[in-house]
Amino acid sequence: MPADHARQRAHRVIIERLEITNVRNIGSARIELDERVNLFVGPNGAGKTSALEAIHLLVRGRSFRTTRVEAVIQNGESGMTIGAQLRDERQGSTRLGYSRSRGGRIEVRRDGRPVRQISNVAALVPVQLFLPDLPELVFGSPAGRRQWLDWGAFHVKPGYFAVLRDYLRSLRSRNSVLRGGDLRTLEAWTAQVAELGESVAEARREYFERVQGHIRESLSALSPGLDVEMGYFEGWRAGNLAESLGQNLDRDVKLGATQAGPHRADVAIRCGEEAASTVLSRGQGKAVATAMRIGQARDLAKSGGGSLFLIDDLGAELDEGHSERLYALLEDMPCQIVATTTHGEAGEGLMKPGPRATFHVKQGNFEQAG
Repeated sequence: MPADHARQRAHRVIIERLEITNVRNIGSARIELDERVNLFVGPNGAGKTSALEAIHLLVRGRSFRTTRVEAVIQNGESGMTIGAQLRDERQGSTRLGYSRSRGGRIEVRRDGRPVRQISNVAALVPVQLFLPDLPELVFGSPAGRRQWLDWGAFHVKPGYFAVLRDYLRSLRSRNSVLRGGDLRTLEAWTAQVAELGESVAEARREYFERVQGHIRESLSALSPGLDVEMGYFEGWRAGNLAESLGQNLDRDVKLGATQAGPHRADVAIRCGEEAASTVLSRGQGKAVATAMRIGQARDLAKSGGGSLFLIDDLGAELDEGHSERLYALLEDMPCQIVATTTHGEAGEGLMKPGPRATFHVKQGNFEQAG
């Protein structure tokens, strides 16, 4: 999760060149990216998703496929490196580098200088992931929807990450006390959890309110006639968090964990009186989740910011009509797209007839078409 930074003046940053060494089955690759649309075409296992994973590692510091980052390093190699040349529309060119050894040493550099917090890179390149499990944003646990809220609050509210980080630290300390620590410190930790938790909840609430309109517009364009309602649950039932913590104290002690707070927050998605997860098809769920992601990018674009869309398995679980409407939505946005597909025709409508780069991928090698 990213750290504090200045986002008041959002602007677009483009990845112009990507260099990958020893990432899964990619031994060495140098890819010149188009500023708008890039398609990686090839069979399963060719290295397409590994290239997306490399980009995500570079700008977020973690893999979206595994928590064991050392598993991403190519077999038999001692480490991996990922580099990129970026063009910042306000500050010119900048270079990012990420390296990790099998022993666990990590280095992140920007223009040759060490980057202390990966959050500074994450703020520079807002990444939206569109993976095959995207419908889980609707059908899955609240944790995914909290992450969705945190992505948005991070990119629009200066200071949010620091508050969230401090809240989670205080929460862990309070839970440790509840599980048998020094109860004399419980009051102090409870006060911190209450104060910081209110700030986290307020930031999430403000972000949810500002992005709702963009989600509705995106869903209407993507799937006309699909009507869903969304509501924000802050993580406790009534009153302020301090009151809720006091009321739940005996239960918290019994369970050894804090039961109220923004770590229990959720975005409720409903179709009429029913939970959307119980009535929507998988394809409809993907349409809603896609609208939630695109809504975030549209909100960011209002302040001049661009997003990087990483799309794995382009068009999966969307019929031709949904796919065409998705392409039309993306065409109007200030975004750079890197997408994978096993069939080149899956991306034929994407930004057509605008600029596009297509790369054929085979056994970790990337060859640009044309």
